[in-house]
Amino acid sequence: MLMWAAVTAYTLSAILFVFGTVFKSDKALNAGLWVALTGLAPHTVAIGIRWVAVGHGPYLGFYEVVSSYAFASVVALGLIAWMRPKLKIVGVLLMPVAVLMLGGAMLAPKSPLEITAKLASYWLTIHVAFAKLSYMSFIAAFALALLFLWRERRGEFKEDSMLSRLPSQAAVDDLSFRFIGVGFIFLSIMIVAGAIWANESWGRYWGWDPIETWSLISWILYAGYLHVRLTLGWQGRKAAWYAAAALPIVLFTLIGVPVLYQSIHGAYLQGY
Repeated sequence: MLMWAAVTAYTLSAILFVFGTVFKSDKALNAGLWVALTGLAPHTVAIGIRWVAVGHGPYLGFYEVVSSYAFASVVALGLIAWMRPKLKIVGVLLMPVAVLMLGGAMLAPKSPLEITAKLASYWLTIHVAFAKLSYMSFIAAFALALLFLWRERRGEFKEDSMLSRLPSQAAVDDLSFRFIGVGFIFLSIMIVAGAIWANESWGRYWGWDPIETWSLISWILYAGYLHVRLTLGWQGRKAAWYAAAALPIVLFTLIGVPVLYQSIHGAYLQGY
C-alpha cells in the first residue's frame, strides 16, 4: 500500500509538471515538486519495512534495486530544486522516469532474496551507497543537460516566457558539470569498494564480470567527459550532448546488464 501511495504521488507530480510546463504555470510546478517530495515519505517507509523484513537493504532483487533508483531520481529533483529553485522545471523530465521505474518495479517479482554470510560485508554497504549516490548525481546532470538543449533549441526567449526566468544557460551547464564531477568521484569509490568486497566474497578483486566490465565502461565514459571539459574546453552544447548520451549507458549497466547477462551480480539483482 505504501509503495502504491508513492506511485500515485509520483504520477500526480509528473502530471502537474507537464501541466505547469505546457501552460507556463509556476503554481503547478511548485505543486508538482511538493507532491513529489511528499511521495518520498511513503516510499521511504516502504523501503524501511522491506529492509527489516528481508534483512538487507535495497540491493538484491530487481524490485528492490529499481525501486531504490526511482527513489534516487526524486531525491535528485529535490537537490536541484534546493540548489537552484528556478530549475525545478527539470521535474518534467525526472518524474516520468521515476514513475516508469517504480511502476516497473511494482510489476516485477517481489520474492525476497536472502543475503548469505559470505556476501554480507561492510564493504557491500559502502559499495551500494556510493552506487546510489553516483546514479543520483548522473541523473541530475542528465536532466540539466536536456534542459540546456531544450532551451537552446527554442532560441531567443520572450521576456514573459517561463524559460526566460530560469538561470542562464551558463549556470545550467556549470551545474550539470558539477554533478558529473561529484558523480564521477562517487562512481570511483563504488568501484573500489566493490573490488574489495568481491575479494572478500569471491577471492578476487576483479573478474571481468559483465557488470564489472560495464561499470568500468561507465567510469571511462565520464572520465572522458571530464577530460574534454577540462582539457579541450568543451562547454555548452557539446558538453550537454555528451552528458545526455552518457546516462543510458549507466542505466544499462545498472538495470539492463543483470537482466541480459548471466553473471554473479545478475543472480542477485534479478530476483527471478
